[in-house]
Amino acid sequence: MAELVLRSLHLDGETSSMALPHDLGNLSGIGFNLPPWATSFIVWPIVLLLSICILTFRHLRRSKAEVIDEDQPGFIVTRTPIFYDILQQIVRAALLSVAIVGCVKDGSSTVFEACAIGYTLALDAFRILVARSKNSRSAVVHHVNLIVFIVGLFAFIQLSPNILLIATQTEASQWLYLKLAASVLSLFVAFITPREWTPPRLSFELAHREQAAPSPEQTCSYFSYFVSYGWLTDIILKGAKRRLVIADMLPVPEYDEPLIWRARILEARKRFKTTLKTLAYTLRYNIGGMVFFAALTAVVEFIAPLGLYRLLSYIQNPAAATIRPWLWVALLFIGPTMRSIAYQQYIFSSTRLVVRTRLCMIQEIYAKAARIFDSEDPGQNPGEKKEVVPDLLDGASKKKSERSSKSESITNLMAYDVDAIWNSRDFILVCVASPIEVTIGVGFLYFLFGPCSLIALAVMLLSFPIATLLSGTMSRFQREVMKKTDRRVSLISEYLSSIRTIKYLGWEDIMAKNVNTERREEEKLTWRRNLTAVAVAVLGDTVPLFALFSMFAVDTLVLGHPLTSSTAFTALSIIETLRLQFVWIANVTRFVSQARIAFGRIDKFMLGEEEIIRHPEGPPAFHNATFRRAQQEDSFRMQFDGKFVVGGLNVIAGSSGSGKSSLLLSLLGETVLEDGSATCPRDVAYSSQTPWLINDTIRANILLHEEYDAKRYDRVVDACGLRPDLEKFERKDLTNVGVNGANLSGGQRQRVCLARAVYSRSELLLLDDVFSALDSVTQKHVWEKCFHEDVLQGRTVILVTQMQAAKDGADLVMELSHGRIVSTTRRGGLRQNPNPPTGVRQIPPRYKQPLETVTALDINTNPSTHTEGFEAKVDQEIAGQGRNSRVLFWHYMLFFGGTGRAMLAMLLCLLSQLAFFAIPLWLSVWVGASSREDAKTIGFYVAIYGAWLLSFSTIFAISQVYLQWGARKAAHTLHEKLVTAAMWVSVHWYDKNPPGRLINRFSSDTYSLDTVLVEYLRIAIDNIFRFILRLTAIGSIMPIFALPAAFICTIGLVCAEMYTRAQLSVKALTSASQSPIFSFFGEALSGKAVIRSCAGMQEAFADDLARRLRVYARAGETQYNLNRWICVRADGCAAVIALFTGVIAVSMGASAPAGRLGFSLTSAIGLGQTILTMVRNMNELEAELNCFHRVREYASLPLETDSAKDREGEATAPALPESWPAQGQVEFRGVAVKYALDGPDILQDLSLTINPGERVAVVGRTGSGKSTLALSLLGFTNVTKGAVLVDGVDISTVPLRVLRRRLTIIPQEPVLFGSDVRFNLDPSQTAPDEHLTEAIGACSAVESLGAPRVSNDASSQELGENLNSSAVALNLDTPVAPRGSNFSAGQRQVLSLARATVRRSKVVVLDEATASLDHVSDAAIQQVLRSAFRGKTILAIVHRLSTVMDYDRIVVMDSGRAREIGPPLELYRNEGIFHSMVRQSIEHGKGGEWTPEKLEALEPTDAHSVGSMNSCTSI
Repeated sequence: MAELVLRSLHLDGETSSMALPHDLGNLSGIGFNLPPWATSFIVWPIVLLLSICILTFRHLRRSKAEVIDEDQPGFIVTRTPIFYDILQQIVRAALLSVAIVGCVKDGSSTVFEACAIGYTLALDAFRILVARSKNSRSAVVHHVNLIVFIVGLFAFIQLSPNILLIATQTEASQWLYLKLAASVLSLFVAFITPREWTPPRLSFELAHREQAAPSPEQTCSYFSYFVSYGWLTDIILKGAKRRLVIADMLPVPEYDEPLIWRARILEARKRFKTTLKTLAYTLRYNIGGMVFFAALTAVVEFIAPLGLYRLLSYIQNPAAATIRPWLWVALLFIGPTMRSIAYQQYIFSSTRLVVRTRLCMIQEIYAKAARIFDSEDPGQNPGEKKEVVPDLLDGASKKKSERSSKSESITNLMAYDVDAIWNSRDFILVCVASPIEVTIGVGFLYFLFGPCSLIALAVMLLSFPIATLLSGTMSRFQREVMKKTDRRVSLISEYLSSIRTIKYLGWEDIMAKNVNTERREEEKLTWRRNLTAVAVAVLGDTVPLFALFSMFAVDTLVLGHPLTSSTAFTALSIIETLRLQFVWIANVTRFVSQARIAFGRIDKFMLGEEEIIRHPEGPPAFHNATFRRAQQEDSFRMQFDGKFVVGGLNVIAGSSGSGKSSLLLSLLGETVLEDGSATCPRDVAYSSQTPWLINDTIRANILLHEEYDAKRYDRVVDACGLRPDLEKFERKDLTNVGVNGANLSGGQRQRVCLARAVYSRSELLLLDDVFSALDSVTQKHVWEKCFHEDVLQGRTVILVTQMQAAKDGADLVMELSHGRIVSTTRRGGLRQNPNPPTGVRQIPPRYKQPLETVTALDINTNPSTHTEGFEAKVDQEIAGQGRNSRVLFWHYMLFFGGTGRAMLAMLLCLLSQLAFFAIPLWLSVWVGASSREDAKTIGFYVAIYGAWLLSFSTIFAISQVYLQWGARKAAHTLHEKLVTAAMWVSVHWYDKNPPGRLINRFSSDTYSLDTVLVEYLRIAIDNIFRFILRLTAIGSIMPIFALPAAFICTIGLVCAEMYTRAQLSVKALTSASQSPIFSFFGEALSGKAVIRSCAGMQEAFADDLARRLRVYARAGETQYNLNRWICVRADGCAAVIALFTGVIAVSMGASAPAGRLGFSLTSAIGLGQTILTMVRNMNELEAELNCFHRVREYASLPLETDSAKDREGEATAPALPESWPAQGQVEFRGVAVKYALDGPDILQDLSLTINPGERVAVVGRTGSGKSTLALSLLGFTNVTKGAVLVDGVDISTVPLRVLRRRLTIIPQEPVLFGSDVRFNLDPSQTAPDEHLTEAIGACSAVESLGAPRVSNDASSQELGENLNSSAVALNLDTPVAPRGSNFSAGQRQVLSLARATVRRSKVVVLDEATASLDHVSDAAIQQVLRSAFRGKTILAIVHRLSTVMDYDRIVVMDSGRAREIGPPLELYRNEGIFHSMVRQSIEHGKGGEWTPEKLEALEPTDAHSVGSMNSCTSI
């Protein structure tokens, strides 16, 4: 066969080969010059002997480990169905019968051949009845099929002269034909027989695997796996009927288990430094498979052009042919089919590489991020140098540097850079297939045109320098785009994480302007990059066509050779193949440039980030240790020396900003140790100052991977005072806490974190200010139940607090000031252990439970339930999503600028395809005219051909640029709408929707709008037009073609419709399955200190990530595999169309002009690629339009009441004076408040009047409705009854933007934004610097504000070189890290106070604003409130009662009602609720704030006693 194909290239119209039939009649063609009986006598004994020896040797070497007990419980073993075993035996028995009859009748078979076939029957019976091992059974199957293949091969060799040659000398035996047919049938049955599967041997990598059943790809037949992908048909049928859910996705094979790939990538990283080498080594077998199938694709690519050339030659001169034309017709079918099998297997391997790359890189990035320092440089991203960039605000001064959170930049590595790496996977195809295809293609052209083909090669080679230059330019633009994208996503991530503060302050428009300003810079670079990509695409699309034109022109004009249909259309087909390769190279060049940048960024992160170093294990102690808070040399330094009481209570006290929290972090190894040493136990329970919660249930947050012990759990919940709070929730402790604990109050969040630390089995507890947000009643309960009783018996506790009772009851008290221990007091405390442990207590290793197993009331230990929670969240995200409209692409194009511009884009695409189609059409005219007498000169045809080619190039370039311009406008409009929606949607929307979903819209979906979507749109439109034109061309020349074409296309369209319905669901699930990964990254990175402190917790969270990735892998692999299902069917339809076209062309013979037949055959061959590309890209477009749909959906979110029409300013409320509120009177008239309209009343029948300039404090137990009262004043709740008035104006009639700008709130959790102090005080930059400086000066009385911690190189240059002490004066240019991480919580709160003074509002709300401060700083702030806010109406929600005794009135809240209202002293002396709260506060006061003067003021006098009953109002 190989000799025949090679010889066919050299057969011209007048030559023939008479020796060929004789060669094919025996085995001389393969090296044996023997008659059939002699060949059989030699070959078959050797084959049988080798088979017996190999099987026997393998059986003897088989180890016992290969035999798995198939009855073992818990394992599912899949055997070959008995039906297929019987069917194979029947077919082989028929083959044996044919061989025996042939041997007896005419000698067409031999005895040895019959014995070999009988041997296969016996061997297969042994497999079915005796063999126990799956490997043994597989070996038998391979031996049997190999022997049957040899039988069929010998039969084909004997029959080949009769099958292939027109003139044959002898007739072959009919039994020989039957033997060949039976052999082929036997191999086909074996090919469609399902495979066996047995579970793999257990290993540590699969210890936590949650599924025992195999994936269908592991049990399907070889035909289904390599050719038809029929193992996906079931999910296609399900998807065609209904929307799919995660449970419908295919199981992940054990070889794609995320735990396995995590182990492999981490092991590879130890061997290689660079990410490229690490990833290549990890995926080397996957890459090897891609290389093989890419090379095979390149080779079989030219089978169809070979068939086309020989078929056209036959039609031109049928008399000179020696080989039957049906062989060439068959090649038109065999070539596309083989290419489809090879290419789809390459794509199958490459998409599997996509999933594995994500599994590897995401887990490795997380593993690295979990080990690096948590402290952030406000001006530096991971692995990037500092640089000065323009300010985000128009007209503002230059920033010191870009403020980008490290955790957000790490998330960008996972979101953008990992995607950029796997997007470049086709670099393998280009490196392997392109050289092979170019070599074969140029050789083929040389055979057709001789030296003229070198001209085409020269034209293509000369274009490479231009392509290289454009590629470098695109790479440079891509690098800049990624930087801008990082900054924009970091900015929006920071704003979304602090959206409540932005809304409290009415800064929505300002922050939206910042994001949009950064986006415009990104858009400029994106436009330049896309234009460069257009230039690369145009170059790749047109250069091969110009090369063909040059070759035709020289061959006809210079050399004078006639242009025949066989050479012209074969050359056109080959050039089309080369053109597609150039297009591939252009596309891959773009992706490779992005991947190079991504590899560099990841390498900088992996190699450049310093990892934390744990202290030696031992009792907690510092030994003359000097620490630096961050890696920067000028960051805050601390010096500690001291030992803690093991088994006792150790209290850390000091003013705000003195370094108390940094001491705990230093003990954990979270800071940089410069000198000295420290020791710490390995297993520590750490509760940070800012509560860290995961978006899960209350129970999951308390347990946090610990085993559930109901008795111990209930005791901890009671001790932490959570029982009353849980009773208020409908789902008790299964209530979801929301993102960052948004569904809980501040005190509830702190107590959940405290309960987590107490419930843990760690020997050391580090508790950072856990009492700050608690009211006095709750504080007393927690102190007595948690610290007095034996809940913490025998455990060392280091507590940062200002509570005086804790200092009095501590075994050791350390006082800190400016990062140093200034005093240490030891005393016999409440919990001192008389026999403290002398060494480190050995904690037995424990298995950390998956989070999802602890969220159910009935704890289920079945591992298959571990991922159900993730799957439910994914299903919930896409619930309610219907299929996108068929015209959704048109809705997208309308964003180009309206209907006219969308129609113009369609028209340009149509003109481009008409020009492209005119090129082969004119070529058919040119070829047909060479035989006519009235033909024009050759120059005429060459000139018209060149004109059409130039027209196509021009129109194609214009259409590309126009589409990119429209896509830019659409992305710009949608992004602005999305930013507006993100800022103005109700704050309660964020309680139910994690920010990860919205960040997904701003990151990956926006990237699709910028780059991907428009490419899919262009390719889909082009291929629709091209498909219609090709069908029209074939049908006009061959009218009989219409019937089979209509039938085949109908089948293809039905398959495409079924595929589309299923794929849209799967695509949505794949996208939704990434949201839990994004959310997990954000949560885990924000709580790194908590996670790292506890032994085994890092591994447990890494396993949690693997579970989320397993859900993604199920959806992702299913999505990619479904593409293979439709592609092979589209290829099959195209191959059948080409086959029918060839049959019709042969039957028409010389009745049709050769040029027209060549044109139709070329169109038929190209139709296959067109159908495949059209079906694939139309469905990819529809799936990619989900990005547009999601962005448009979120951009259309219902905005807050009136904000849509009022956010432009106060013009919508002309009756409201500019000075409102001028007095500051606040009135609640019988108000009832709900958060959700269908939820319970939070406030009930509240009536309260606050007079202008009055200071009113609202007190009450945690959860009593204090914060709700304050939020109602700013329009964050639904007032269902009554009204809230400010200066007599109902706030429901005031635009929210105006309301929140005119009133001021200092929230419970102070938030600063990454920039500088000036921006945080006045982001609108409307106040002069004098006012800002005055605000800072007004707060300078607070000691903690005098020494901010600055960790930025740019600031050090401005503030001087003498920063060794790190205590510098605060000014407007002092840099602020994202979320103010370079300031302590107290310092952030003081800056929030300064921000409030700048706003100069008549009404100021303080929501537990002093909770994080010591009593000295609190007293200083109260003094600031008296001076800076003199004459202002102040509504303060407080827990520290000593600071509000001089307020005008007190409102005592309980269960949403105002129980007592009156002056503080009168309420106290009335001995009601407020009296009991004050007495408890005195007994358990924070930081000794109850000074003798304050206590003396509480002593009653006769005058006070008389007035108390008249002035106090009790409700």
